[in-house]
Amino acid sequence: MIVIHRKITWLLLFSIFSLIMASWLICVSEGKLEKTNTRINQTHEIIGMIRELTFSVAGSGQTYSAYRPYMDSLQQLAARTNDQRPQMSQLRQYLQQPRTASLDTTLHALLFSMMQTEKKLLDARISMSGQVNRRTAYGLLIGRAGAFVFVAIVLFLLNKDITRRKQIQEHLERAISEARQAKQMQEQFLANMSHEIRTPMNGIKGMTELLLDTPLSPKQHELAGTIKSSAGNLLVIINDILDFSKIQAGKLNIEKIEFSLRDILHSTASIFEHRLKKKGLHLHIDIDAEIPGRLIGDPYRLNQVLINLLGNAIKFTEQGQIQIRAAVVKRSDQDLVLAFDITDTGIGISTASLPHIFDSFSQAGEGKDHRYGGTGLGLTICKQLLHLQGGEITAASTPGQGSTFHFHLPYGYTDKPVSDQPVAVPLNDYSNLLAGRRFLVAEDNEINQRLIDYVLTKAGGTVRLANNGVQAIDFLRDDQDFDLIIMDLQMPEMDGYATTQYIRKDLHMHIPIIAMTATAMKGEQLQCLQSGMNEYMTKPFEFADLYKRINSLLNYGSA
Repeated sequence: MIVIHRKITWLLLFSIFSLIMASWLICVSEGKLEKTNTRINQTHEIIGMIRELTFSVAGSGQTYSAYRPYMDSLQQLAARTNDQRPQMSQLRQYLQQPRTASLDTTLHALLFSMMQTEKKLLDARISMSGQVNRRTAYGLLIGRAGAFVFVAIVLFLLNKDITRRKQIQEHLERAISEARQAKQMQEQFLANMSHEIRTPMNGIKGMTELLLDTPLSPKQHELAGTIKSSAGNLLVIINDILDFSKIQAGKLNIEKIEFSLRDILHSTASIFEHRLKKKGLHLHIDIDAEIPGRLIGDPYRLNQVLINLLGNAIKFTEQGQIQIRAAVVKRSDQDLVLAFDITDTGIGISTASLPHIFDSFSQAGEGKDHRYGGTGLGLTICKQLLHLQGGEITAASTPGQGSTFHFHLPYGYTDKPVSDQPVAVPLNDYSNLLAGRRFLVAEDNEINQRLIDYVLTKAGGTVRLANNGVQAIDFLRDDQDFDLIIMDLQMPEMDGYATTQYIRKDLHMHIPIIAMTATAMKGEQLQCLQSGMNEYMTKPFEFADLYKRINSLLNYGSA
């Protein structure tokens, strides 16, 4: 586009220059023509005056006073052209002398000579006038031809540029179309990969937990525990990669729901309770008393950031303590900004590595020592999650003394009391939690069928398995005496969304439904709730989490 503008500018400048040059040429030519025409007219007058003087001299002899008017006029005309000055002096001398035959002859010869000289001058000036006219015409013709050639070249180049620009635009449009298609393929690939990876991971993790609950020898228990630990580590890596891919693809959703910060912090701490005890570390949680009881934002993403930062703090700390501090730094009538600090007494981060710890695939402990492991995506994901919520994160560290990660997040808040909806009481023994309850599980994966069957049966429930949505609907038509449905979203013949909508609109059933998915893509949870489901869980799931959600739904339904 810049090249086209430049060429148009050059075309305009050349047009202006051509007009100026043409005007100058015409002006100069007019001046020369006017001067030449003036001299031609003067020459005609001189020739006429010489003729009159010749006729006068040819008549009867007269004194000089009789010729003086002719002589004065002729001298004035000759003075303008500065021609025949010697002849004029000689003519004046002859006219002042007494008239004789020889003088008349000499005088006639001088006037004839002067007449011939003026005629030659007239021819020369007429020829010069023609040359000026021709030069002007040739100059204008050459100028027009040059301008035409220049304009033609510029227009050709402009047309070439415009054609190239159209081609580039067409290429860009095709590239945009291909990029959109590639993005759709990426999203579909990401969803498929998430489903295909999480589904077997759900089986590995769940079956390992079930195995650990069976009678095992110490060696078998140790081996099963190793499998569980390795599966947990693998799941962290998988989640990091999938979350990073979802953020890059713009498929990560940010919720706006009510939650309790205290519940989030204590829940996060409980996840690492075993690891803290194993390493002998102390965890201190300091919550500002000014923080409202109910915040409005995304508790899941806050929990994800806290788990990542706290997990790193525990990983890189061998002794001492870890502190989580939350405080209000800014507050208005409806919004506030919270500041969080996670401080540890671990190995710290080198000064050279500190500026790069939030870069993708970067690790503070990078080098020959890889004993801490990890994908190098955890802090990158934290930073991007915080950016999506309008927050920022920074880090400060002293090698050998510890690190502090500071981030802030804006939240809404409400002063209304907590909902009266009953919450399931934490249980340590789930063996009789679901006694007498009947469950319909719509799941196409055989391993996940067996896993959910074992989990629900272990807690005292009765399970009926459906391989897809169509079979689940057939079961509900024959027997509607189920307490709860666990619904997989991706199934053949009829997926979880269509099945739920059919249950709500066609069968008119209000039975609680828990969505269970291995995809976990942006907007999926909202789509589940809009289709009529009551809860949303991702695979792999924690048994305790599933029990608590079922207990909450069944207690709420019976309340």
